[in-house]
Amino acid sequence: MIKNLDHLRDLLIEHFKEDHKRLHYKKKISIADLIEEEKKYGLALPEVDYPVFKESTVTANKYGEVTIDRTKIHIPTSYHYSHLHLITYWDSYKIISPHGEILSEGQRPYMNKEREIPWQEILKNWVRKPRSIVYSRYFPYLPGRISHYLNIESLPLRKNRAKWLVSQLLHRSMSEIDEHFYELLPDDDNNYNNQEHPYDVNWSMYDSLQPSSHLATKGENTNA
Repeated sequence: MIKNLDHLRDLLIEHFKEDHKRLHYKKKISIADLIEEEKKYGLALPEVDYPVFKESTVTANKYGEVTIDRTKIHIPTSYHYSHLHLITYWDSYKIISPHGEILSEGQRPYMNKEREIPWQEILKNWVRKPRSIVYSRYFPYLPGRISHYLNIESLPLRKNRAKWLVSQLLHRSMSEIDEHFYELLPDDDNNYNNQEHPYDVNWSMYDSLQPSSHLATKGENTNA
């Protein structure tokens, strides 16, 4: 079974190497030896690949996402610009600002490669728009206890909790915050009173929930 394009390439290379051991039907010499002989008369191949790409203009939505191959990909700071340059190669892409700065680059979505979710940039957007947190397409990827920590009615408290997570991400990954959640949890939760302060919730009850993945594949087809 072919897993991806890289796997297909490796399979083809191995197939060709094996096939080159075959004798030529007329010359009765292995194809590998004939290829080596032919190299003496052929021109050298270029040392640098010829750049084959397509350039187009794209815009980011209010969540800082750009659509590439019908897939929304979060591009940090992209919402600062009215338009961006998208350069696509057969397997990768680049997002370039009007000033020539590379904002993001990576594998194209159909390569079906895992990519790290840029939580810090996403959470900064959530701090500005706390109401959008539970509706974000990235929300389901949060670890269970962290998603429940943010999924509260009080928007000021939700905003402050998002700020706390941003500060934690300066020193830890999202998985590390999840692993040490109870140790890192602030005692006063920004001094909100007990009526707004849902610490009577038994956090450990969420440990039995199915944990969300911390990685999003480029081929995902989710919507914000």
